[in-house]
Amino acid sequence: MSLIQKCHSTIPRTNGLLRHIQKCSSATNQSNFSTNAVHEHLSKLIQQHQQDRINSQHVTNAHQLEDTINRSEQQQRLIKKLRILLLSNTHNSMSQAVYLMLTQMGHNVMIEMALSSSQMEQVAAELNPDLIICPFLTKVVPENLFRKVKTLIVHPGIVGDRGIHSLDWALLEEQKEWGVTIMEADKEMDAGPIYATQNFSLANLPLSQLTKSKVYRNQVIPAALQSINRAVRNFIEQIEPTPLDYSNPTVRGTLKPTMKQSQCTINWEEDDARTIVRKISSRDSNPGLLDNSLFGCGMYLYGAHIEKLIKVPSNTPSKQLLGQRDGAILISCQGGNGEAVWITHMKRVRPYNIKLPATRVIDPDQLSTLPILSVSFNTVPTDVTFNEIYYEKKNDIIFLHFDFYNGAMSTTQCQRLLQALNEIEQINNFKILVLCGGRSYFSNGIHLNVIEAAEDKYIESYANINALNDVILKIMSMKNKITISALQGNAGAGGVMMSLAADYVYANSEVVLNPHYRTMGLFGSEYWTYNLSRRIGFDNARQITEACEPLSAQKAEEIHLIDRILCQSSDELLTKVEMMAHLLTIDVIYDNLIKKKKEEDGPLFYDKLAACRSTELAKMAENFRNSSYNLARHSFVYKTPPVITPWHIKKLGRETAIRVNGKEIAKHIQTNISQKIKSLQSHAIEAGLTPRSPGLACLIVGNRRDSLLYVQKKNSLASSFGFLTQVVHINDNQSSSIDELEAVILQQINQWNNDPLIDGIVVQLPLPEQLDRRRILDTICLEKDVDGLHSLQLADLCISSTSPSSSTSFIPCTVRGILHLLEFYHVKLPGKVVCIVGASKTVGLPLALALSSRGCTVTICTVQTNHLQEKVERADILIASAGVANLVKADWIRPGAVVIDAGITVMENELTKQITVCGDVEKTDNLWKRASLITPVPGGVGPMTVVMLLQNTLDAYKARLTQEILKTTQK
Repeated sequence: MSLIQKCHSTIPRTNGLLRHIQKCSSATNQSNFSTNAVHEHLSKLIQQHQQDRINSQHVTNAHQLEDTINRSEQQQRLIKKLRILLLSNTHNSMSQAVYLMLTQMGHNVMIEMALSSSQMEQVAAELNPDLIICPFLTKVVPENLFRKVKTLIVHPGIVGDRGIHSLDWALLEEQKEWGVTIMEADKEMDAGPIYATQNFSLANLPLSQLTKSKVYRNQVIPAALQSINRAVRNFIEQIEPTPLDYSNPTVRGTLKPTMKQSQCTINWEEDDARTIVRKISSRDSNPGLLDNSLFGCGMYLYGAHIEKLIKVPSNTPSKQLLGQRDGAILISCQGGNGEAVWITHMKRVRPYNIKLPATRVIDPDQLSTLPILSVSFNTVPTDVTFNEIYYEKKNDIIFLHFDFYNGAMSTTQCQRLLQALNEIEQINNFKILVLCGGRSYFSNGIHLNVIEAAEDKYIESYANINALNDVILKIMSMKNKITISALQGNAGAGGVMMSLAADYVYANSEVVLNPHYRTMGLFGSEYWTYNLSRRIGFDNARQITEACEPLSAQKAEEIHLIDRILCQSSDELLTKVEMMAHLLTIDVIYDNLIKKKKEEDGPLFYDKLAACRSTELAKMAENFRNSSYNLARHSFVYKTPPVITPWHIKKLGRETAIRVNGKEIAKHIQTNISQKIKSLQSHAIEAGLTPRSPGLACLIVGNRRDSLLYVQKKNSLASSFGFLTQVVHINDNQSSSIDELEAVILQQINQWNNDPLIDGIVVQLPLPEQLDRRRILDTICLEKDVDGLHSLQLADLCISSTSPSSSTSFIPCTVRGILHLLEFYHVKLPGKVVCIVGASKTVGLPLALALSSRGCTVTICTVQTNHLQEKVERADILIASAGVANLVKADWIRPGAVVIDAGITVMENELTKQITVCGDVEKTDNLWKRASLITPVPGGVGPMTVVMLLQNTLDAYKARLTQEILKTTQK
């Protein structure tokens, strides 16, 4: 074992530090690095912690006995493993922490978003849980559900407290103690019997930590985990819950009404700064505190801080904007008393309802008159001012804090953080830099809200990721200092990767990490291809970035993503890190660590980093133009409710495949189409054009009943969403010859080609066999071929790898629907082996072209293909579109494969005359156990085909309308 390894062992408690120091002393002696200075330093540290050891010895013995008893009891209690379903509004910090804790306890935990009463009941019936827990739920649990399955509600309030704004009231009323209560779901809200409760103190927290969001993350979640742990044990042991009894004098909580904005309105003339901060903090995060007096319109306020360092003249009236700093604005209050508060973020009530730094929301003319009230990086802001980036020096250690709102780092914030790092680097007399992040979040990467508000979202995205990369490069380039990342709070995406830039990464046990990007449609940057693989190996890096699952601190330590868990909570972490840092500053240890770092320095090191950055940014540049990222970012910023439970959440704890809900996804797309039409029509009116609706024309030849019904369905759906539709029906027996019939068809198509009111043209297939199908389809002009079956459209599929339909290139509707489903469920395509069963010119062949251009290895099969089973068994993705019922057997499916069943066969029972619809893949229980994702028939691909025809037509309409608007503006 090396000297560094000997000196870098775990420190479980204070007396553990003593043993660690003695071990360091032994290691330095054995390595011939011992000096008087080293031993003097060790002696001081030993003396410093000797008293702590004596004081804690009796407590430690008691803890050891208690731990032994608890371990024994836990082993007995957890003999029975439960199937637990978490129902939550969103998979937030709370639900992630609950999932990780229960999973570590050995339970099989599944998660579903609570979207509606019927959906909750349906999911419970499908998953058959032993217990349901609702960690973050504002919807009512259906009585039919909680009568069948025991359902526990996590309520952020003390026993007896009830209502949806418990935490808001607790902070507004300055409660000194609050808590979490686990209760049964009941017809009366929050009135069910109580399984467990855990209180926590708010009395000694600084004002800056008494915001709703910070208390929720730092106090409520840890208390909830303790309570849920006890509640689950009580459930297993069949311990009856305690009924809520208001006659009990220990029950202090009461039913609280929904908090109205009028109940926390700021009186800028009378309220002092502390009162204003308290009011805004009680509504922080969501919904915010509504103010109608500052800017002449409704504005939600967030992130309030007292200002005590700047002297505000006593004659300053209230509501004056006094200055700006790092995105925040300073506002006077309690006129004549020299009081002022900083507001860091705001959100207009309408129409720009995005939460942004305050200086990005107020009128630019008004902003230009405000002085910049800068402050140094070494100004500690706690309850005296606002300063989101600052550092503190303690002997040989510098602690750099960057406490960004919700952990998001904009371009300008990254640039200021880089300035702070450059300033710190000029300080000579220090050895270790500790990157502290914020108390609630270390970092969550780039600032999606600021990007969404940017005029050019691509440019801002690219600037933001480069600015963050510059920060990380600076950290990795500090070869003459030891760097430590101290994860006090959670971290996600680029924030996790940023922490890995340090030499050592320490965390508390409550931290949850999300080291992935795919859910935002991004490849990722921040040198993750270098640092992540360096720490945990390529296979682990690939697995965790693709799985998109949260990681507990314990799991992160186990796979060496972080170096050590130093303590249980964030309260202790910086103290523990300081102890560890002091050990690393011992001359012998420090000199050898620096020597090792410098040995890695040099052109090869920076060339390797440059290559990683270049590769990552090339991928990100492509992502930033992709609809996946732009739609995901938009949904995140506007908090759009999910249509279905996202795939990366739904798969957790599942023993069977995820059932694709094509109907719900199609409904969501339809809603977006309707909204987009209205938006485009508004743009036309603004440009002085007469607004019109998208025009879709459909030609049907012959009298096939299924074709007539399908055209009727398409026409009806299009009309319901505001499309102008035309349907022309040509009988195949009305012309004397095939040539004459074909001439009539081509004439109709050319008429539509020249019609300015028609944006999309569809020829319903199949055509009568005698007709020249290719000639007819190629007559449709490219800009209106919304079925995507023109020869040039099919050729374009070989070229276009990521872009959806454009003004001159449309993907066939079924193909686009399948691609959308794969993208929606984040099925990664590059490198996948795909087997397509069915080689039709409308589905199989164009789908093969599309998937090949996206990096897949594609095999096309037909019903006659020899050894079909072998080809299916090798596939990561199976797409069946042959139209032969149960052609592909369940046993053929490779474990974990994705099954897209695009085939459809209508069968009639000869005896009962009952109609059934079957797909090409045999749907047995074995299939659901083997596959990871399955599209059902009906309800899978089918609904997507029709809606993609509307989407293609909308895209054609948008392209033509944009051209018309440009012509108008250029006149």
